[in-house]
Formats: sequence, structure tokens, C-alpha cells
Amino acid sequence: MKNNIDSSLILNRKVIIELRYNPAPKFLDLKGTILDKINSLNIIRGADWSIGDSALKIADSNNEELIKNIVQVEINRLSLISSKIDSIEKFVSDFMKIYDSIGEIIGTLNITRIGCRIQGTYKTKSREFNKVLENFKNAFPTQVFLENFPTNDLRLQIVYQNGTYHIGPVKENDPFLIREFKNPDRRNDVGIGIDTDNYLLKTANDSISSKSKIKDVITASLAVEKSLVENLKDF
Repeated sequence: MKNNIDSSLILNRKVIIELRYNPAPKFLDLKGTILDKINSLNIIRGADWSIGDSALKIADSNNEELIKNIVQVEINRLSLISSKIDSIEKFVSDFMKIYDSIGEIIGTLNITRIGCRIQGTYKTKSREFNKVLENFKNAFPTQVFLENFPTNDLRLQIVYQNGTYHIGPVKENDPFLIREFKNPDRRNDVGIGIDTDNYLLKTANDSISSKSKIKDVITASLAVEKSLVENLKDF
């Protein structure tokens, strides 16, 4: 699983892998063991951790605005969130190590949903927000836009089988940037914003607990991201 798009096109990017599973009561008694095991993998550098009644969290900072990587484990949910990805292959490999470690301690997880969400902003040929917005408008029939109500911004939502994506122009210090990328070193450039979420649900006759199923969902999200970036980079 190689990096799917040219890194020079990425301004800001966050990838979230989340598994939901039937509640595993053993987790409540083994939170400390799970925490020690994940810490021993050394995936989260300089880890800051916390344990609650029904969840544990391992992050690379105790300051929410500085967090770039975070693992969260709950009685019925596991997620890895990263806004600093040097390699997609390593990111996925790290998640699989965490998944294996939890399985070793509390047993096989009965996964009910696999999800992969990618949020980001990406470079466009135009460096002016109004020009990027105009290019979006030109991609739609003129009947969509009302002359008496000038379009100052837009966001398109597309829903398809097992997924959805949102796209739109992004301005400097856009609310999307401020909300999703709190870190002070985020790039506030004009460009396009993408938010894609792909998932797979367990059916009565099919288990989705295999690593191959997890990778399929991640691959689908990466493919959507790549197609959108390729289609919109000349805006």
C-alpha cells in the first residue's frame, strides 16, 4: 500500500482508522495491560496517556492543539488518528500492530464496522480563493446558482454505497482548517478541502474481522482522495 498522491499537493491531512466491535468486557480489567503493550510498540513518540472508566488514550502531547497522533481504545471501539503521516504503509502497519496487540490480550474482536476517514486541504493551480470558487461554480450547470443570491462559498456532499465525501474551496484560515487542524504549524493556504469517509458494515453472514477487510476500506478511502485531488488540482 504505497503513498497514493504526490506529497507536494498536500497542505494538511488527517487520516482516521476506526473499528467498532461488540463490547469486550475483558477490556475493563485489562486497560493497564493494553496501555503497556501499546506503549511498548513505540508507535506514539513521547506518549502522554490517560485511562478513564471505559477508555484509554495515548497521544504525542498533552496539549490538544499540539496532538498529531493519537490512539484511543474503548470497550467497543479502537481508533488511530494521525495528522503527521510520513508513509501510508507505515501508518497502516502501525494500526495493524495495535489491532494485533489488543487481540492478543482480550481475544478476537467481533468487528461490526470498519471506517476510514481522510480530511485534508490540497494545492490548486489558482492561488486566489475567488478563482478557485469560480472554477467550482463553472463545473456545475448555471441553473444551480441564483443571480439574486451571489455564492460566497460552497460545499458539495456526495453519498455513495459505503461512503461519502465533501469537497469545496478553502480560504486562508478557513473554519474547516481551524476546526480540524488545530496545530499551530498548519498551512493556511488557499486550495481545495476534502473530507471522505468510507466504511464496511458486518452482515449476518459475513465476518469483517480480517486484516484484509480493514485494508480494503483504507484503500477505498485513499482511492477516493486521490481521484478528487487529481480531478481538482487544476482549479
